[in-house]
Amino acid sequence: MLVILIVFIVLGIILEAISLRRDPSKTELDCSISIGCVEPGVPFNVHTLITNRSLVPISYLAVRKVYPIYMDVPVNLASQELYDGLHVKYVCRLGSHRRKKLTLETSIRKRGVHLFRADSIEFGDFLGLREFENRVSAWSEIVVFPEKLQYPDITDALGRFIGDVAAKRFMIRDPILTVGLREYTGREPMKEIHWLQTAHRGEIIVREFDYNRQLSISVLMSVEGLKPWKHEGIDGCCAVAWSVCENLMAAGAVVNFFTNAHLRRKERNLIWQCQVSDGNTGSFLEGLGRASSHASISLSDLLIYALRDSAFDSAFIVILPEGDARSEEAANMLRSGTRQEVMIIHADELDQLNRGKTA
Repeated sequence: MLVILIVFIVLGIILEAISLRRDPSKTELDCSISIGCVEPGVPFNVHTLITNRSLVPISYLAVRKVYPIYMDVPVNLASQELYDGLHVKYVCRLGSHRRKKLTLETSIRKRGVHLFRADSIEFGDFLGLREFENRVSAWSEIVVFPEKLQYPDITDALGRFIGDVAAKRFMIRDPILTVGLREYTGREPMKEIHWLQTAHRGEIIVREFDYNRQLSISVLMSVEGLKPWKHEGIDGCCAVAWSVCENLMAAGAVVNFFTNAHLRRKERNLIWQCQVSDGNTGSFLEGLGRASSHASISLSDLLIYALRDSAFDSAFIVILPEGDARSEEAANMLRSGTRQEVMIIHADELDQLNRGKTA
């Protein structure tokens, strides 16, 4: 019996010595998320893969991860909220040349870019007397789209706005829209008469316009004036932008979107621009999810850029965080640079009105 005890003691001392000489680089950690972008509240999976490439088994392994504060915490997950997020600790054992995959199903309702990162790995010796910490830098991100809100007032206003834009196209003669010539029927207004061809042919000839071209509308979202800590302001602007563009697409309009908001964890551009079309909204929604309250350029520069890069017959809708003197300046600048309709939307007023109706 004494011999067996001595053998166990010697074996324990050997395993303890081996565990103390473990190479931390032989333990690998990888983090991934099942999807890169998601709608608010839709479940997704967070994967953590731990690999032991050493011959020495790990009797105690603790992985510390930091999750977003806005994450929906499962009931069986113990976490501690600190200044940088929710700290979670996973403890497991890992045999030699083995790997373990941890999967967490969760969801996030808050718009934005959310990071899931591994903070550290802790190893224990064989006897459980000592712990060794290895800091790691494994992380992954997910982009949450803005909420899909219904604004009855904006829907009605957009309906009238689109009607005004369509009607104005019939009143404005533009040679770019001319597709041909035809004989006068007696119903056309005099401004459509082509006087040169009338004199040449000896009969009244009128221009024929292409009014079947899709309506073109440029939507501008400015975040100038927003405070960096005012998350509700940028969230409200993005929700309004999504609602506006969705209504315009439903009406069959060609939508071009411009914003001076800096996109988080993306290359820094002064202007972010994209075309929004039915069935191709992924890039647009990701951009809204990444939009921050930091304005890369001023509202005036944004208007100049949009005027230059919009279609010749494009109408304009400008979304501002709140109403101030810049609203009238923006409207005047766009109207003076184009003959098209201009609509100004204040996100804060729309949000307050919507809350009042749902209260």
